Amino acid sequence: MTGRFLRDLCLAATCVFSFLSIGPAVAADHGDLGVVVLHGKWDSPNGNASGLANYLTREGFRVSKPEMPWSGSRAYDQGTDAMVAEISKAASELRTAGAKKIFVVGHSQGAIGSVYYASQQQVDGIALIAVGGHTQGKAYVAHYASAVAEAKGLVAQGKGGEKLRFEDLNTGGRTRAFKSPAQSVLDYFDPQGPFNSELNAARVKPGTRVLIVIPQNEIQALKGAAKKIAKSLPAEIRAHMVEVDADHLHAPDAAKAAVRDWLLAL
Repeated sequence: MTGRFLRDLCLAATCVFSFLSIGPAVAADHGDLGVVVLHGKWDSPNGNASGLANYLTREGFRVSKPEMPWSGSRAYDQGTDAMVAEISKAASELRTAGAKKIFVVGHSQGAIGSVYYASQQQVDGIALIAVGGHTQGKAYVAHYASAVAEAKGLVAQGKGGEKLRFEDLNTGGRTRAFKSPAQSVLDYFDPQGPFNSELNAARVKPGTRVLIVIPQNEIQALKGAAKKIAKSLPAEIRAHMVEVDADHLHAPDAAKAAVRDWLLAL
């Protein structure tokens, strides 16, 4: 009985070892590629873009997902200078952790922020998912006209830090009231200010790779605005454009594979 028991035990151990050895493969290590993921307007790091950020982490990339000034809780508490500094801090931390290349991936307002950042700082690439918040668009110009005029008046008086109340506009015609510093209102909503996506696209630094993801169920105005960004890029930069089967809010999840493949191709 003892001999048979030992034989059966050895066979069982061999089976267990074989099962473990053919288990799921460990995700590849792409730690030399750092990705800063920027969420959209009124969103948060754990919102609509978090699935994409978590997916890229599981795929072996180094990922940071900072909370941007346009989150629902921050209410544009800082302008574009601070925004650039915050993204640069996230990028620096990724480099310290081992990343050799830095990419900024933005959803909606985060995509517009990515374009602006790439016009100010050198990065290896930017991925723009369901771009939104085009301050130069007719609907945006009309909606924010009074707030921009009031903000300009306050800034001219040296009161850029004074808060003013305005109705913020988001996709689907949604609005939300905020009280934000006058300078922030100008930075994010003045049609000729820092967040003019077409002007910023023309200033994207040479050598930057660009991916533009357009949801198939996006409104035509935003589809057209995304294509205008592609056309406004410097002549030496050609955007890689893909469509995904999603609406505006769910585009980051639908773009997971496209973003991963784009990153690896670089």
